Amino acid sequence: MIFVINRQRRERLDRAAVAALASATLEAVLGARLASALDANVVFISDEPMRRLNQAYRGINAPTDVLSFVHLPLLSPYESTPAQREAWFFSQPPTTYGDDRPLLGEVVIATPTARRYAERHALTFAEEIQRLVIHGVVHLCGYDHETDAGQMTRLERQLRQRFLRTALVSADAR
Repeated sequence: MIFVINRQRRERLDRAAVAALASATLEAVLGARLASALDANVVFISDEPMRRLNQAYRGINAPTDVLSFVHLPLLSPYESTPAQREAWFFSQPPTTYGDDRPLLGEVVIATPTARRYAERHALTFAEEIQRLVIHGVVHLCGYDHETDAGQMTRLERQLRQRFLRTALVSADAR
């Protein structure tokens, strides 16, 4: 299940649409069975908390548009098939989560930075949020555009073409 947490007050957000897109992205990347066994959070914050997170985790003293924090690492998508990842996950010993599913991770989005980037790239705010949700969820699934050979960028492009209503030009990798 996807939980949308809004910790900012400047922008109105369609939480149901965000959750639906994050869920569809998770299912497309991991497969329906594995995606349905995991929870993930999409958190919206302002620039100052994002600046602090970016400083703490990346050593960059400035806000960024999106950060992803993996809480439950899965097998690498570069070294395993979706079927292998699913089989590995379900072969692990049960955890003590009670009735809760394990938390795959969190996608954190700074809405003021997202608005600035949207304007810079001639996108609507909603389109930029959609791109960031897809980008963040793909990171949760183990992809990393900073170290791969373009696989994540190609996957994001395919997901945008599949899920986004408006035909958009391909975004630069973030």
